[in-house]
Amino acid sequence: MPQMCQQFWPCSAVPQEWLWLMPIVMPLLAIVLLGVPVASILHRAGRSRWWTVIAFIPLLNLIGLWVFAFSRWPVVDR
Repeated sequence: MPQMCQQFWPCSAVPQEWLWLMPIVMPLLAIVLLGVPVASILHRAGRSRWWTVIAFIPLLNLIGLWVFAFSRWPVVDR
C-alpha cells in the first residue's frame, strides 16, 4: 500500500483507516452525479427513468443512446 500511496493523492488526503471506503463512495458518487441528471432528462423527454440503468452498462449504453436519439419522442407527439 505505501507504494500506491506515493502515486495517488487521496492516500495523503484521507486517513489510512478510511481507505476501504473509497471503493464504496466513488461508485455511489458517480451514480448520483451522472444518474440523477440523466434520469431528469429522460423524464422530461417522456421516457421511463429506468433507461438510466442502461447508461451505466458499457456498450448497451451506446445502443440505448441510438435508440433514444432516433425513435419517436412521446413529448413531441402530444
